[in-house]
Amino acid sequence: MSSKMWKEKKEWVRPDDSEPPPRLKGKAALRSVKVQQEESMMSRVYNAYIYTLRLPLHLFFLIMLSSPVLLSVIFTGLYLLDLEGLYIPQDHQPHAESLQQQHQIHKTSTSLSLWEVFYVLCGGEDRFKIFIFSLSLSTTFGGTRVEARSPYTLLLANLNTLMAQLIFVFLSGAVFHRLSQPSEPIRWSQVALITSDKFTEHSFKKLHPDEKPPKSFLLRLNLTNPTDMVLIDCKFQLVYRRFLTSPGQLSPYITTVPLKLMHAEVAYLRYALVVRHVIDDESPLYGLDIEAFKAQDASFTITVSGVERSSMQTVFSERLYAVADGDVLWDRQFEDQIHTDQYGRSVFYSNRLSRLKHLEVAGDVNTQDDASNNNHRKKPKVQ
Repeated sequence: MSSKMWKEKKEWVRPDDSEPPPRLKGKAALRSVKVQQEESMMSRVYNAYIYTLRLPLHLFFLIMLSSPVLLSVIFTGLYLLDLEGLYIPQDHQPHAESLQQQHQIHKTSTSLSLWEVFYVLCGGEDRFKIFIFSLSLSTTFGGTRVEARSPYTLLLANLNTLMAQLIFVFLSGAVFHRLSQPSEPIRWSQVALITSDKFTEHSFKKLHPDEKPPKSFLLRLNLTNPTDMVLIDCKFQLVYRRFLTSPGQLSPYITTVPLKLMHAEVAYLRYALVVRHVIDDESPLYGLDIEAFKAQDASFTITVSGVERSSMQTVFSERLYAVADGDVLWDRQFEDQIHTDQYGRSVFYSNRLSRLKHLEVAGDVNTQDDASNNNHRKKPKVQ
């Protein structure tokens, strides 16, 4: 192998005449960034703990329940190193050591109970009782008649109990942290749109015959519980992210540009909201089409922070829309969520959050910017 491919610290160096590996795009490019840094053992344990807190709820509780069992399995293997140092009462007759012998016993009309079959499958009654002994120490339940008598097993039993107590301290803190956090307050639309928007102030201006009205970047959100939930003092921020490569450079760099929103702050949010950025001549998106966004591997991140009115807890939510993943569509419209039923009541259809329709070329619609600022006296019926 050529020595030019290796440095003094044995770091791989790509030859000058080889092609660079293909770079991931979209969400995969942002979520697969690998950070290399020197970490101590304590920092790795802390990072693993934080990672556990952010897992989905079903995986989080699976880890919580399996931690004592995993600890018991580890200490069971350590107890087996000194089997003579444990007192294990024998409640049953010695069992067959193989399934063939078990079949021979069954032929001689000696029936095995369900527990006896389970002991055979687990490798013997002694191993199962040792596991139950370790599990009882891990859960601080007790109740087993297995006793540690040698200095080695006594030391292991104390370490088993100490480790179990430390694990339960972490588990208690983790469960409290998850339960004290508010649930996801907002549901975001699956896609964002870059389309003609007739609900902005630009739509009412008189344009020259050759002048086209500016498009808007649109996305929509619903509150998770639109019937009872209200957010106050909401602040929105939309960030445009792109990958650029300087001339003569192989590695790209990421630039982020905040985009101006029509309603960056909302004092009272209920039901839903449409987030808008007008792509006029002052917008960083002005003059770009869908192919230009794909070439830059563009993505958009929307964030919102606010206060939930009933609990007065601060809530935060975010959503990433990547052009390469098809999260941004061109010249489409969201389907209306507010309709009037046969009794004259306003009905809010929360299940139509991400439904789309074809772009309407003409037609005047007199409506509000969002569903939370409507002035209807009657409370909308939520479906």
